[in-house]
Amino acid sequence: MNQKTPSERVKNAIERIMLLPVRVRHRRKARAKHRARIDVLTTIRRTLEGAARLRAGNTTTVFNVGMYLLLLDQDIAYFTDDLVCAIGDRRRAFLAKHEAVLLYEAGEDLPQLLGREFRDAVKALGASPEQLSRLNAVSSELNRFWQGHREFLGTIRNALAAHRDHDALRYADALDTLNPLEVMARAT
Repeated sequence: MNQKTPSERVKNAIERIMLLPVRVRHRRKARAKHRARIDVLTTIRRTLEGAARLRAGNTTTVFNVGMYLLLLDQDIAYFTDDLVCAIGDRRRAFLAKHEAVLLYEAGEDLPQLLGREFRDAVKALGASPEQLSRLNAVSSELNRFWQGHREFLGTIRNALAAHRDHDALRYADALDTLNPLEVMARAT
């Protein structure tokens, strides 16, 4: 089953050679972003743990959302890195279907995380009207994303990843038509 045909091997070899400069540049940029993200995650985690120990509810709520978003960003970045460096259509499809699940679940979770408890905490911590307005704009943008992409992501999630289609031919057809670039575009 894992045996590649001669034409697949040639195609993969050409892909490795032709895309090497793109992958090298991408890895270099990704490494710098990864280091910065890890530094921020470390700081936020310490702050969140301290706030939880002190039972500082509003601070805990706000930093929890911040850490959630950074961890989500990290996961998306890992998928993007792996998709850019993946060799072969099946490998990219494998990564894309799991990235679609991540995006679907995040699309479901973010409105809850940015809901009333978060908004009350932000207000209690002294957010300005301008900051609250920006929060509302971001929440609206996330809602538009969810409404615009829920069906696409849900189809992939339900047919190919979280709940695989039991009809193997339908599953294989859905996998063959999956376009990893469409999933990556939504991740950005």
